[in-house]
Amino acid sequence: MKEKRRKQMYLKQLREKRSAKVKRMQEILAGAKGENRAMSEEEQKEFDEAEAEIADLDKTITAAEKAKELAQQETDENNPEDEDEDEVKDKKDQDGENRAEDDRRIFADYIRGVVTGENRADMTLGENGAVIPTTIANEIIKKIKDISPVYDDAAKYNVKGNLSIPYVDEDGTSLAVAYADEFAELEGSKEKFASIELSGFLAGILAKISKSLVNNSDFDIVAEVTTQIAEAFALWLDHEMLIGTPGKITGTSTATKKIQSESATVISFDDIIKLKDAVKSAHQTGAYFVMRDTTLTAVRLLKDKNGRYLVNDDVTEEGRPTILGKAVYTSDAMPEIGKDAEPIIYVNPKVALAVKLTEDMELQVLKEKYATQHVIGVVGWAEVDAKVKNQQAIAKLKMAAS
Repeated sequence: MKEKRRKQMYLKQLREKRSAKVKRMQEILAGAKGENRAMSEEEQKEFDEAEAEIADLDKTITAAEKAKELAQQETDENNPEDEDEDEVKDKKDQDGENRAEDDRRIFADYIRGVVTGENRADMTLGENGAVIPTTIANEIIKKIKDISPVYDDAAKYNVKGNLSIPYVDEDGTSLAVAYADEFAELEGSKEKFASIELSGFLAGILAKISKSLVNNSDFDIVAEVTTQIAEAFALWLDHEMLIGTPGKITGTSTATKKIQSESATVISFDDIIKLKDAVKSAHQTGAYFVMRDTTLTAVRLLKDKNGRYLVNDDVTEEGRPTILGKAVYTSDAMPEIGKDAEPIIYVNPKVALAVKLTEDMELQVLKEKYATQHVIGVVGWAEVDAKVKNQQAIAKLKMAAS
């Protein structure tokens, strides 16, 4: 589990660095275009350096993803199936890889306006764009999982329309075990069942890609499109899952277990201990803390009466700290420490959260709509919902009102 999370966070860091470089390249181009001039020598140098670094990052990301696939393959090989089934699986995997490569090439050619005469059945051309292949959409979903650990760990449902998920209400259930005599009736416990309803809220994102980058044949345009869409969706999904929006996705906003801090501005280590212990021991495996970077800094600075830090970095987590033996993941969606704020969540997402994100995400390339801006638009649509499905596996720290 730790190794999987370490690789996910490493890929996340690489993609964030890549995104920052691409953003800088676009800023340089926009600056020159806005002043109706060519790039200066310094700007050209910075642009070229950023482009070279992106190419190196792409190679590293590809290598990391390949290593991840090989590790999974090795795990699968340690549990061999019937030889004929393996051959069928290998053939399907190879066909899938070939199809994905073809779809990436055709999609890249379409964006760049290269006429190849090829067109897949699942890449539908329209008057003002094309709905891209499902393999590209699936690549975006995969990147969202890599970027957002909370989404990756949550219980996921890939269905359209409304979905009712039943569960045993642990607060209202008492499972009794008792000694019994022969020929005597055994009294059954009364289980209280409840359910949550996952509906479908339509969410959309528009990414604009500079044509100057598109026209550069050395630039991996498919990686750029999928990364921009995935990062935007992942950041938005993080917010909706952790904070929620009234009348839309509720996320963890309905969590009922809350530890009340005595201060409005300072988190104590006692608060952290109470927060962790608020989640039942049965749900501790797989649970971790979620907070902002600034909140993590405040917690890491906590000291005992002898001036020793209470939180230590765990090098096995790629330099990321653990608190009370549990991993800490940071998200910009989490609020700052302040009056009435809920700056820390302790959660086992697999048990506590139910998320519906349709895998058949719809994306469309808009080549003409933004032609006057010298950019190409890529719009993505998905049906999403997220709710708490087990209140026993999540707790929040709530700061005092004053």
